[in-house]
Amino acid sequence: MPQRRRLHAGALQAAAVLALLAPAWPATGLAAAQAGKAAAPAAASRQPLVAAADSPTLSGSHGRYIASVFVAVPAARAWSVLTSYEAMAGVMPDIKEAQVLSRRGPVVELQQTYLAPYTFGRRIKAVLTMREQAPRQLSYELVKGDMIRELRGTWTISPVRGGVILRHQIQLEPVLPDFLRPIYEELSEANLRQSMGILRKLMENG
Repeated sequence: MPQRRRLHAGALQAAAVLALLAPAWPATGLAAAQAGKAAAPAAASRQPLVAAADSPTLSGSHGRYIASVFVAVPAARAWSVLTSYEAMAGVMPDIKEAQVLSRRGPVVELQQTYLAPYTFGRRIKAVLTMREQAPRQLSYELVKGDMIRELRGTWTISPVRGGVILRHQIQLEPVLPDFLRPIYEELSEANLRQSMGILRKLMENG
């Protein structure tokens, strides 16, 4: 309960200041922060770093995370879904648009647009360089982006008995006022968990 009250208060503070920051942060940021207020208690009630065998696990903090999940599919199937970049738009909770700008062998330049509670109503565009090492590893790094100071990470697919372990290591540093970071981090962590669960379902169920 104390953590839930802190998140509720943080979301209210975020909503108030986002209204003052317009137009740097759009008016929709107020509605998004209010949505974040509703989502935050659910995030606060989760059990950090503990999950069932078939549920995503998440470790780390402050923009440095490792998420993993068991997926009951061959590595080739997991790789095929993971690298279906444009198909992720509208399917993953925060990816609203995705476009492959260029491909040079295993190097892909990808543009994505994000919109989620953790973006506080702002549509965030980013261009990433993806480096494929099929079918086991996919790394990415920010080329340019809105309100993003750092974004890089690595996906790995490790075969195990009965399937694979899908692992996502990410480093993300947004351009954000310090007082917004606690609620941002709660919402971002919830999004990471949700994304891993959705990927598992896509890989297993098609």
